[in-house]
Amino acid sequence: MINEKDVMLQVQAGQLDKLAVLYESNKVKLFNYFRKKGNSRAQSEDLVQETFMKILAYRSSFNGSSTFSSWMYGIARNTAADLYRKNKGNVIHEDIDDHEVVSEHCATEQAVSSQQQNIFDESLASISAEHREIIILSRFQQLNYHEISSLLDCNLNTLKSKMRNAISKLHEKYNKLSGEVQ
Repeated sequence: MINEKDVMLQVQAGQLDKLAVLYESNKVKLFNYFRKKGNSRAQSEDLVQETFMKILAYRSSFNGSSTFSSWMYGIARNTAADLYRKNKGNVIHEDIDDHEVVSEHCATEQAVSSQQQNIFDESLASISAEHREIIILSRFQQLNYHEISSLLDCNLNTLKSKMRNAISKLHEKYNKLSGEVQ
């Protein structure tokens, strides 16, 4: 396992070839992040490339006080927001049902049947963008609450409250779509 913070500090010091190490270890995670946010396969690939171009361009702003992942997702989030602003008024999302998210061999994802996964994806797509992003960052991208609260610029307790609400909404939508009654 590489220490991404150390590798990024090497990139910052001018060893630009080390960026390839970070790219290879994070491209699938970023791709999945963009896909789960509702972007098409092509848009997600473009967003991954654009994110790494910005990482290279803004390498001097990495100060090592946070993890590389939380800094990278901050850039990724801003890159996606730039795309949405640029395409304002244009449809830029695919239906979440059409997603073919690349597997990271997560035991939870492997255990879920195709039908349950489709219901889950539809449920995730139907909750607010804010709730969806918190769940994606926490459950799929595996950022901890401190990293997410820093990334979203909110208090840790506020984030925890938002996470409870997001999970509750997701659970409610999933039960409704699957026909389960609470």
